[in-house]
Amino acid sequence: MVMKTFIFIFLATIPFISDAQLLQFHAVKKLPPSVNSTSEESLPLLSPDGRHLFFSRALYAGNAGGKFSGLDVWVSENTGNTWKNSSNNLPSGINNNGHNVLIGMSHDGTKRYFLSTTTNEKVNGIYAVSQINNYWTRPEFMTVPGVDNENSLGVYISPDLDVMLFSMKAPDSRGEEDLYFSTRSSTGQWSAPRNMGSTINTTGYEISPYLSRDKKRLYFASNGHRGEGDADIFYSERLYSSWETWSVPVNLGKAINSKKFDAYFSIYGDSIAYFASNRDGKYADIYEARVTPGRSVLKSGQRYMSRNEWNRELGGPVSNTIVFTPGNSALTASQKELLFYVANKIQLQKNILFHLVAREEEDPALTPARLKATSDQLVQSGISEERIIVEQLEPIERAKQGRVEILLIE
Repeated sequence: MVMKTFIFIFLATIPFISDAQLLQFHAVKKLPPSVNSTSEESLPLLSPDGRHLFFSRALYAGNAGGKFSGLDVWVSENTGNTWKNSSNNLPSGINNNGHNVLIGMSHDGTKRYFLSTTTNEKVNGIYAVSQINNYWTRPEFMTVPGVDNENSLGVYISPDLDVMLFSMKAPDSRGEEDLYFSTRSSTGQWSAPRNMGSTINTTGYEISPYLSRDKKRLYFASNGHRGEGDADIFYSERLYSSWETWSVPVNLGKAINSKKFDAYFSIYGDSIAYFASNRDGKYADIYEARVTPGRSVLKSGQRYMSRNEWNRELGGPVSNTIVFTPGNSALTASQKELLFYVANKIQLQKNILFHLVAREEEDPALTPARLKATSDQLVQSGISEERIIVEQLEPIERAKQGRVEILLIE
């Protein structure tokens, strides 16, 4: 049982990514028994000072209402060398007989935001507690339209208390749970939930949203985007300062994602991340990963073109994917025609570069030849070699066909 209470570039047809650096994950490890139990752990959130790791635990006899009552919030303190035994004895009595989940904190950690519900009461909103001197206030309720214990499976609120993301099943959902957003006005009112769009949401489920500190990158889990297994963790970049326009989701790769359920990702200072996974058993545990910025082909001031910009430059929807037949690295006549068309449209715009990316191959040994064939055709079509960047990335999975993706950089 897994309760539903994200390096490399993988791109679908006409995919685009932003200029944020890629991330590399290493030293992935399951946290010790002082954090993980024989029950279900999920939703890890680290305090701003890095000393306390909050998470939720389910199906545990030590929860406030017993084993079958719901989720409790637990916390473990980092001593510098290890994590202390966790406790659910939180100030303000936030844990009760129902579901209790920490969904965010202020930048200084003096405010904490919770979902707290019971099975026999519908609650449309969240709770907040504040630290005043050495004391914590009693929970204060904030009404949020569309957030309730019957439909919402996961909620994240930004430290600035200005945007809330949540997964739920609604009339306009594309399949199972979709991701939605709500923004807070200057008067403190939360907007009705709006769907985050078809780039993010699929006919599967999307859950466990989390925002980077600058609120430009979304991390989430999904079983609807292609990945390693049951649910994978992805990220997507926010485009044009819109909460409804996102880049194509990028899989965080095999270091983070497994063949089983992986979700509830959070990251701190691009140096450490936490997530939940059941890769090692029946129930999910909390894992830690070290993070380092990956290599980026972009120079200062450069960015990838968006989907809309690609279409505008080429005069309409045009595929940017060259798909090769098994065992073959030669371009077909139609593929040569496509590359000639793209090159002809972009040729005079000397500031625009071509980034050719290949990763998904039935035989990686063919990848260099396929990249060279694509690059050579662009050169023959009038694009100088100095404007072409070629990159071979590790495949997520073996495929029956190889492909080269064309990205434009300006």
